[in-house]
Amino acid sequence: MTDGRCPVCFLPDGLSSNDRYQEICPCCGTQFGLDDARVNHADLRQKWIAAGHPWWSRSTLPPDGWDAEAQLNSQLPETP
Repeated sequence: MTDGRCPVCFLPDGLSSNDRYQEICPCCGTQFGLDDARVNHADLRQKWIAAGHPWWSRSTLPPDGWDAEAQLNSQLPETP
């Protein structure tokens, strides 16, 4: 990841560094180096979506106007 975007939920600028080892995404709660060591990003994404794609962090509030559907749709490929 070079643009700061979470590879699970696609939160832009959600992570503080390109070296995201042990960092936790405030949106989906993925802890990099732990959660994604056992499960791939697509499967973690599906689990988050199935849970209703809630904002995970209690200490970091979502950006104003945050919309999980729009965030996901901005990056997911269209299906034929």
